[in-house]
Amino acid sequence: MELETIIQNLKRFLLSLPYRVKLILIFSLLILITSTLLGSITYYQFAKSSQERTEEYQIQLADQINRNLDRYLKEMQIISLSPLYNQEVMDILKNHQTSSVKTIFPPANERITLWRYISSFIHMRDEIKGIHIMANDGTIFSNLDSNTVMLKVFDTNNEWVGKIKKADGEWVLLPLHQPSYYLNNDVTVFSVARLIRDPSSYKPLGIIKIDLKQDLIQEILSKTNKSSRIFILNKENQFIYPNKEDKLIGSSILSEIKMFKENNHMNIPIDGVNYLVVYNESPYSGVKTIMLTPSAAILTEVNHLRKVVIMVVLIGILISLLLGFILSKPLVGSIHTLRRAMKNVEKGNLDHRVSIQSYDEIGQLGKGFNHMINEIDRLVSEVYKTGLREKEAEIKALQSQMNPHFLYNTLETINMLAITKGNLEVSDMVSSLGRLLRYTVDNSSKIVTLKEELSFIHSYIAIQRVRMGEELQYGEDIEPSLLDVLIPKLVLQPFVENAILHGLFGQGGRIVIKASTKNQILEIVIHDNGKGVSIEKLEELKKSLKTGHTLPTKNHNGIAMPNVHERIQLLYGEQYGIEIENQEQNGFSVTLKMPIQQKGIEDIERGINC
Repeated sequence: MELETIIQNLKRFLLSLPYRVKLILIFSLLILITSTLLGSITYYQFAKSSQERTEEYQIQLADQINRNLDRYLKEMQIISLSPLYNQEVMDILKNHQTSSVKTIFPPANERITLWRYISSFIHMRDEIKGIHIMANDGTIFSNLDSNTVMLKVFDTNNEWVGKIKKADGEWVLLPLHQPSYYLNNDVTVFSVARLIRDPSSYKPLGIIKIDLKQDLIQEILSKTNKSSRIFILNKENQFIYPNKEDKLIGSSILSEIKMFKENNHMNIPIDGVNYLVVYNESPYSGVKTIMLTPSAAILTEVNHLRKVVIMVVLIGILISLLLGFILSKPLVGSIHTLRRAMKNVEKGNLDHRVSIQSYDEIGQLGKGFNHMINEIDRLVSEVYKTGLREKEAEIKALQSQMNPHFLYNTLETINMLAITKGNLEVSDMVSSLGRLLRYTVDNSSKIVTLKEELSFIHSYIAIQRVRMGEELQYGEDIEPSLLDVLIPKLVLQPFVENAILHGLFGQGGRIVIKASTKNQILEIVIHDNGKGVSIEKLEELKKSLKTGHTLPTKNHNGIAMPNVHERIQLLYGEQYGIEIENQEQNGFSVTLKMPIQQKGIEDIERGINC
């Protein structure tokens, strides 16, 4: 529950932030996620690629070290065979087969001969510590002088001599050791050695031993990575390079040599530090090269890339904050403009409009807001005007109002008197007048059926016929299905009255009312075949419909036609109303257009009059 509460509070806090702050946060979050994702993928791929490249390079480098070392060892192996092809050397060795205490040092002529022979092999080879030919009696012939090397070895039973004899004429690579024949006991060398046999009798005559400095291997390794530690071992896993006291690997790593053979490389921890270990073994000499490179050194470039990625992400966030602050200003400014305009409208100021120049969604909202305020202003004005007209009509009605019951009773008394006297014509006229009064005075409904409106017209025509006689003719062309259609009350009588007063009075004629539908629109046409109006008068009438201004005449105040037109438009919309047509000296037509309504339209007018 506490977690849900925290989440709800955080959500509420974020939603309450200003819109501009939200935009800036979104920009920053998008750049942060995108940069982090791309940076992580790039970092992972680069680290993997760097690891693979380093492993491949280290494997190739270890192989190249072994190749260079093998090439040099082959040269030394060839040198170790050279005494077999020099008879003078072989003869000297034959003279020293038996050990004797009488002669400790070899004769000078033998020493000079072999010194010259050996010196021919070491010219310009600083990596060779010395070349020594040892006879069976312990005599040593060397390129080095007596101040460096003993001329007589008294102990020939040491370990390395045993290895040479065990090889039985094959060349031997001796690991790092400190030969006893050097007067300086600190001399450490590795050697290529061979047992020398008499070619004819195959009898051992002595040993040739080539002592090599570690400078040889250091020269080979001079171009390798300084952060890598390289170890070179012989077949028996004895160190050739470097000195034992400098070694990093121990028995635990040497015991895993078989695993190195299968994979060529692996990652292992040594003293808490992760190393990439690369292994290569020479098929010629059996020399094993082991390279240890700290993982941290391999990932140096990768770590640099990681720092760059982090820096780019931070810079991206700063840029996003700056861009969000700059770019959100016009957007938020438009929203603030809309908000201020809405507050003004809330206070009742319908004259306020917003000015937004953009064409985006905010600009569309601004246009929609202006259009909405225009419509509200128009509707308020129309409702206000309608209300004023209704009040004015009520006042006029009150001014001319008489007690309806008194009028009805009076008309009924006249009707009964006319019937008693046998004057049926007067009775019919009084009955029609009563129906007219009841229809006009009744305010219970302002929307009636077309049938009810036509019944009112019948009563009105009946009264007018009393005045005009048979000169006034009336006809209807109504679809029966339209008799129940709802129309505003008293919208037909004014035009029938106009037709009689302005078109037919004095000359007679015919009035026809037609009703039909067209595209779900009710069209009611009141046509007379009277004298019509002039073209100028027709234009004035059409103009009055558009402007709402009345055109009073001698016999009429001229307000009926604009009022009915405006009333229809208020009820149904500006696409409806009145259209007029004229044929001078040949009639006048008025067309009322309204939507087809069956029920419920009373509510429309009731809402407008509120």
